[in-house]
Amino acid sequence: MRSRRLLAVLVIPVLGVLLTSQALAQATISFAQLSGTVQDVSGRVIVNATVTARQTDTNRTYTAQSNTVGYYFLPSLPPGAYELSAAYPGFAKYTQTGIQLSVGQTATVNITLKVATVGETVTVNTEVPPVETTRTEISQVIDTQQIQSLPISGRLFTDFALLTPGVAIGRTSLQSTFTEFEVTRVSFGGMRDFSNIVTVDGADTINTVTSSQRATPSQEAVSEFRVVNNSFGAEYGRALGGIVNIVTKSGTNELHGSVYNYLRNQATDARSLLLPAPLAHTLRQNQFGATLGGPIRKNRTFFFMNYEGQRRAEAPTFPALLRNDLSLINAAKAVVGIAPENLNVLKTADTDNGIVKVDHQLNDKNRLSVRYNIEDARDLNQLVGNTLDGGGIGAPSSGHNVFLRDQSLVGTLSTVLRSNLVNTGLVQYARRQYDFPGVTGQPNLDIPNSLLFGHNFGVFDFIGESRVQFSDSMAWVKGSHAVSFGVDTNFVRDNVLWPGFTPMRIVLPGINCLVDFANFVNPNPSAASQLPSNPADGPCPLAAPPFFPPPGTIGPNPNDPLNGTPIIFWGAPLGTAPSSSLDGSFPPLLNTNWQNPFPPDQRENFSVHLNHSYYGLFFQDQWRIRPKLSLNYGLRWDFEAGLYRQIKHDYNNFAPRVGIAYSPDSHTVIRAGGGIFYDRYNLGFLFVTYPQRPPAQVIDLANGQPVILPGPRQGAQTAVWALNQEPNIPGLADAAGDARTLLLTGQLPPNLLGTLPPGTLGRFLNTVAVDGVDPNSRTPYSEQGSLEIDREIGKGLTISAGYLVVSAHKQVRAEDLNIPCPVGTTNVIRNSNNVIVGCQGAPAGKDVFPGTVPYNAGLVYFTDNTGNSVFHGLTLQASERAGKHLQFRANYTFSKTLDDGTFTTFVSTPQDLYKRYLERANSNQDLRHRFVANLVASGPERGILRHLELSSIITVQSGRPFTLYVGFDANHDTNPVTDRVGNASRNTYFGDKLVSADLRLSRYFQLRERMRLQLIAEVFNMFNRANVDEVTSVYGAANFCSAVPTHYKDAASTAIQLGQVACPAGGPPFPNPLFGDPRTVFNPRQFQFAAKFSF
Repeated sequence: MRSRRLLAVLVIPVLGVLLTSQALAQATISFAQLSGTVQDVSGRVIVNATVTARQTDTNRTYTAQSNTVGYYFLPSLPPGAYELSAAYPGFAKYTQTGIQLSVGQTATVNITLKVATVGETVTVNTEVPPVETTRTEISQVIDTQQIQSLPISGRLFTDFALLTPGVAIGRTSLQSTFTEFEVTRVSFGGMRDFSNIVTVDGADTINTVTSSQRATPSQEAVSEFRVVNNSFGAEYGRALGGIVNIVTKSGTNELHGSVYNYLRNQATDARSLLLPAPLAHTLRQNQFGATLGGPIRKNRTFFFMNYEGQRRAEAPTFPALLRNDLSLINAAKAVVGIAPENLNVLKTADTDNGIVKVDHQLNDKNRLSVRYNIEDARDLNQLVGNTLDGGGIGAPSSGHNVFLRDQSLVGTLSTVLRSNLVNTGLVQYARRQYDFPGVTGQPNLDIPNSLLFGHNFGVFDFIGESRVQFSDSMAWVKGSHAVSFGVDTNFVRDNVLWPGFTPMRIVLPGINCLVDFANFVNPNPSAASQLPSNPADGPCPLAAPPFFPPPGTIGPNPNDPLNGTPIIFWGAPLGTAPSSSLDGSFPPLLNTNWQNPFPPDQRENFSVHLNHSYYGLFFQDQWRIRPKLSLNYGLRWDFEAGLYRQIKHDYNNFAPRVGIAYSPDSHTVIRAGGGIFYDRYNLGFLFVTYPQRPPAQVIDLANGQPVILPGPRQGAQTAVWALNQEPNIPGLADAAGDARTLLLTGQLPPNLLGTLPPGTLGRFLNTVAVDGVDPNSRTPYSEQGSLEIDREIGKGLTISAGYLVVSAHKQVRAEDLNIPCPVGTTNVIRNSNNVIVGCQGAPAGKDVFPGTVPYNAGLVYFTDNTGNSVFHGLTLQASERAGKHLQFRANYTFSKTLDDGTFTTFVSTPQDLYKRYLERANSNQDLRHRFVANLVASGPERGILRHLELSSIITVQSGRPFTLYVGFDANHDTNPVTDRVGNASRNTYFGDKLVSADLRLSRYFQLRERMRLQLIAEVFNMFNRANVDEVTSVYGAANFCSAVPTHYKDAASTAIQLGQVACPAGGPPFPNPLFGDPRTVFNPRQFQFAAKFSF
């Protein structure tokens, strides 16, 4: 309540001042700017010439005067078609038509006036040169023609960002752990895909919890957008990756509208490689809508509105491991008492999206725009068949349903204070309610790096966000300087529900371990009821019997119970204290009914509320040192407040930016730039480790003393969840029954708490993990640099070459702090607190660890900001615009990305805490080669090809890297999902290349003068190539048994799949026979048909 009052105290006076002073305006990033020099035919500058730009669709005019150096500057121009005129007494009036400005463009048009004869007017009809001679950033516009004409699957227009160089599909956590709804997450310059900013008409459209984009307008409502890759100016902040800056359509002086319907159906589609018969092959999609725009009052007030709906149902795809072992899996689940898996489920995605926009010219100096958009979504069985946290593919029982309402109201006002001073700004109020409940409350059964069943612990079940954004900037022209400065603030309230590991998570290293576990808890353990294992899957990696040995000596012995006993992550109710076995006590029982992961009345105990805010200040100067030389330099400061309970405030986020553009002639420009770019804190890991939960010390039961963790990581001493492991405890009358009770109720059986003497329970009910966040975490940032040369050859053909460097630091990553030195270490280095800080003299070969440091705690999962990455990329581009009948663009990127950590998942922790430098390897985002080309060609005005349009997108890229996993806890560090084969580094195995061609053919029929009907046919992946997205990278053995596999379908992978590789004694008899098989694939050939009526 106090936070709400504080928010009101801060925001209401600011809004009041802005509204009364007419200073409220739209952020400059959604506009274009036009500048140049006015001179006479002898080259002398003309001072005080009047320069006017008229937007031809609305008749709006924008006026400036040339200053003492003849320089004029028109900022804050809405993208569109313009006519430019200039007048000065004694000279003929100058008019230039055919000027098309795009979002974020810095266009230069120099004007030459000639001495007038009576009534003379000089008219020039020419386009703005394609080479932007003053731009220093690396960016590219996706224009209206590309958005309207190129083939696009699902009408997700932001996918067009992938047409630009240095941009690829992101793989931060293999399609991202926190998935809100199916949008493409893109990586700019090898950076993580949650480090970008998406804006719509200048308003921030990023969810602060997951860093994914919020609801955006439909494709039909978008005019164009600019993709900013590198070295952007100080007006952009809170992104160390890239920017997607979207501009919506506006009404004009002509009434126009459309009605459309896009249809897809499995009847015309090929069957996916992972959807063999007799599995249902289903895809039904219908996207329909209408637009209407025009004048309310000509030349003054305009409106635009759009509605689009989608109804979609499709059959998800599943990897061979789930399909082949479905009967055995369901038999095991039946014995355990859990509902079976049904692979014939349908994923549905039903959405309704609407937008209304009104633009009004208040007077000659003030322009107002108001936009409201809303999206409702009702999606069922999402995440099914997707890669989830831990690297496993989601079975149907792990699915979640989506119920979303996302709304935003944006008000803008632009005010011309003087001919050389323009104020722009923006106010946004946005609210999102995103409910993401699991389809079941079943316990999470995890086959490491392979499959997940039951309630997925890696996603939030609810996210609510309310946001008030205000930004204001001034553009001031003085001499040859175009200066801008401003402020950007966001006040955000987040509400998150994360059930965590409720009712529990059970890690079983292999399908046959699931079978063993089912046999162990079988209430009717007769020989006839025992389930047989599948020999093709290999044995459970533990000497029998796997579930009965008492806790033995912790160390590298094959009967170590930590290797075979199911690791049970126990989700305790939050808000009760104490909540862990670390001090030998436990919270009350919290039963489950398989419908919900926790009782509904416990919802608040699993919820976290956070009020926080972002502040940004910037200064930017575009200095035209010479007509051919421009210097852009600026400084930005960002600050995030409200996180003091989790991490210390970071006040020194000063980000200098600099860029230079040299144009030896009007057809060539050489640009270079660089700077520092700060990200946002990734709030996902803060909500997972929120200190509202009861603190619990890590106690070493060997001496009963608290464990002192290394140096700056002492924040983990206030751990925030307790996750427990239950081996068979000696003296229990019914171990199997107690395990079954634990499974069916989601909590420990009551009789267990009174079985052992006080103070000894912790030795047997071992804590699997505690968690914490480094309170000294700093804001991630990147250092960027770029060099690019653009050259126009002939008329319309432009080629360019560039080099990009992005070096990121202080990135979020996770570590396991509870690791001793490997077995055989000759010199254990300790500090004054007797804490291990280094290991020397470890034997060669794969590290094996003697258990953990405080024996009553296993994984001490700790998140900090110690990650680093670097991207180097060479880009080549070519674009051709041959009149109005042909537009062609192509680009090639040759790059490499290295990092030393991926993200905050259990999979990404280092193999050896004391050798973190060995984690530096190929990044998940690494993509060596990528080529993309797109074409839009239209027929002549007459003849058989009239009104015909052909467009295409061709994509070719090399394989992405994968880490080779063992599939069980081979190094005895209590974490079964991180183990890599032998001493292999991360991401040493490369997947399949991608080759895809999409085609669109359309023709319109002129029904009347202002009415037309367009018929459209599109085909995606035209040649039906089986493009494998992810491969099975679980090797199934602790060390390589034969030749080391390095890439998809190589000889070593094929030999494993054919059963030609045997492993030495002491381990599994053979590697995983499914190694190298496809786990997820891109879509097969699919068709889409549409009709669109326009007037």
